[in-house]
Amino acid sequence: MNVNLLVKLRPYFKFLFLIGFVLTVFSYSMFQGGFVSWFLFYSVMTVLVSTILIAIYPFRIDRLERLVSKDVLQVGEKLTLTITIHKRAFQPFFFVRVQDVIPRKLGNYKESGSLFFFSFQRRLVFSYTVYDVKRGSHTFEKLTMVFGDLFGLFERTSTINCETTVLVYPRFQKLKSIPANGSPRQLEGLQVMKSFEEDRSLAGVRQYVPGDRLTSIDWKQSARSAHLMTKEFESYQGEGIIVAFDSYCQPGSELMFEHSIELAASLVATFLEKQSPPRIAVRFHDWMSVSVTQRSVGQGLLLLAKAEPINQAVNIIDVIYRDWKGMHVYYVCSELNQQVVKACKTMLNQDVILTICMVSITDQDQIFLKQLEKLGVSVFMKNE
Repeated sequence: MNVNLLVKLRPYFKFLFLIGFVLTVFSYSMFQGGFVSWFLFYSVMTVLVSTILIAIYPFRIDRLERLVSKDVLQVGEKLTLTITIHKRAFQPFFFVRVQDVIPRKLGNYKESGSLFFFSFQRRLVFSYTVYDVKRGSHTFEKLTMVFGDLFGLFERTSTINCETTVLVYPRFQKLKSIPANGSPRQLEGLQVMKSFEEDRSLAGVRQYVPGDRLTSIDWKQSARSAHLMTKEFESYQGEGIIVAFDSYCQPGSELMFEHSIELAASLVATFLEKQSPPRIAVRFHDWMSVSVTQRSVGQGLLLLAKAEPINQAVNIIDVIYRDWKGMHVYYVCSELNQQVVKACKTMLNQDVILTICMVSITDQDQIFLKQLEKLGVSVFMKNE
């Protein structure tokens, strides 16, 4: 209690000290007399008045810029930010402390601000670095500026809005093999340990598009037409592949949640490598889904980047399960529960080909795995 009282009374002590100092100098001038004594008094008063005037003078800037080294990153990378304040030509100040407000979950950093003393420069510039950035969509919203005087009597805080958004995508890697279930004719080009073109007949050729596999290029047709031509094969029956990520997570399992997101991203990257464009579905409060290709993979990764743990278990019955009819759904989750088992049973009744994908399996998960195996659901586990 005494410490808090001293903190509250500290500004008043400064004023009392300054008043006492001025009275001391004035008394000295009155009793001592002479040019030197009065010169000292008027010098002190000049500095004091100018300090007060500059401290209360409104500080205005023309423009504020926040530049980022990259606006799209991957988990674990570092981000360098440069703050530039364009101030007006005549803008006096004794010192200003600039502090950038960093999103809470962005990453690790040592210092995100800088201290500037009186300067005639039109631009105030400083940079800082955030290390080991975390997954998500992070928005820098504001920047604070604190102004002060020589004696530390006056201090003003100004907040400037300046929004900058940085996307951090999850890590991913190409999987050596993909879990498969059901007949190859029920999949959209999915084959494990076989080439993409195997078991399909040639339907025609078309002009090469960036992102096509080099093994699909028809070199004879390319030589005849003087343009790169790509073979087109008949599609497998069925409507395709879905990578569905369930965001359910119990408190304390956030690390496993992040690994599960990386598994989902790795599945998407692997399917795209095999030219089997999947559809990504992520469960927020409701399911959100988007189709991805080599060119639009960022849209799918954006859903995974924005995913946050939720404590609401998956719905046993959901209208989206009917949209998945006839498709192969790779259901990625960080843990199993009875709701997931019942939801899987509903999907199977909708003729969904289902594979549960997990990073690791706990003893509790083993109980539900036995129930899933009885239903005919296959399980893929990727150990970290």
